[in-house]
Amino acid sequence: MQIEKRITNTDAIQIVTPRQLRQSMTKRANAKVERISKDLRALALAQGAGTQLPTIRELCVRLQTSSATLTAALDLLEGEKILCRKERQGIFVADVIYQRTIHIIFNVSNMTNVGQSPFWSLLWVKLLQEAEQNAAFKNEQYRFHFLCLAPGENLPDEYLALLNSPQSDGCLLIGLSARIDGVKKLITTPHVVFAGGGDIMVQIDQQEAARLAMQTLMQQGCKKIGCWVAVPNGPPTNYELIVLDSLKQVAADLPMQLYPEFFRVANLPPTPVRTMIYQEQGYLLAREIFATFNGHRPDGLYISDDMLTSGALVALEELGVEIGKDIKIVTYANAGSPILFGRTKQMASVEVDTADIARAMFSALDTAISKGVEPGDTIVPIRPHLYL
Repeated sequence: MQIEKRITNTDAIQIVTPRQLRQSMTKRANAKVERISKDLRALALAQGAGTQLPTIRELCVRLQTSSATLTAALDLLEGEKILCRKERQGIFVADVIYQRTIHIIFNVSNMTNVGQSPFWSLLWVKLLQEAEQNAAFKNEQYRFHFLCLAPGENLPDEYLALLNSPQSDGCLLIGLSARIDGVKKLITTPHVVFAGGGDIMVQIDQQEAARLAMQTLMQQGCKKIGCWVAVPNGPPTNYELIVLDSLKQVAADLPMQLYPEFFRVANLPPTPVRTMIYQEQGYLLAREIFATFNGHRPDGLYISDDMLTSGALVALEELGVEIGKDIKIVTYANAGSPILFGRTKQMASVEVDTADIARAMFSALDTAISKGVEPGDTIVPIRPHLYL
């Protein structure tokens, strides 16, 4: 009689579904094709336009790959107009090697404001790193342009002519708009925009950040949750008020009581002698609400800017308000920023990495150039991460 042995320790069994297996195999296959296409691209550029490459068999041996992987890589490079296969003749480098030209236009006005968040500097560094990585394995050249334009100011005519010329394959706009009044298109070539309007817009999902923050505060037992929003210059603009209304809507959608009076922007003087930086705004808000004992004040707080949080923490420390005991705080934060370094031990944070923004912009532009742009505006959301 045969005795069937069974494994009873289910922790030792790793179950792999057919779908997971297919996904794993596809991922490995794509990585191989990408590696071979990179090697072929380098070989083509080294040999020069119009030259003939070795045969399929010779290339398989030289690159240590299969004919199927090599064929897939050749298909990619032929689509990029780097190679062409001629029947009964062989594989040739294109007579004119097609090279994409991508323009990256950065509005540096956000870096010049006194007390400005390091977010824009962090984003610039990540965009530069992403461009360098792409240039290493793609047949692309990147041209960087720096402008200092006021909010809402249109791109100069000479830049519009450059971006709409046949010599431009696409562009990335940071802190600028490809539209007039959000409607009329200024740029006809593929483009991706951050902090502006255009066909494809990469945006931080602020509603998801607020939802994560408020859910965290609810889990910590908070009953009266508020939210503070920073004001760039002077009195709140329509944008800040829209953000505030959006956050109120997020709170209303959650199983919590809404206290609209706890959703605040800084009350700045109507004609300040100088621009009030975000730390000062946070400091004044905290002093206004916590300087005197008031039974009706928030026990949980989401602060939607790390600079605002930095100023609020100074005021709360002066007032003897203990974070984690007297008030629970969740703050927005930027990955890699030193603003709140060492000061978030008693609070949670919803964090956005500028590397995610840079990768999303390059990926969306690559898709737009290769496959075209879908009708209507496309929004690519950047989801924040919660850190307790």
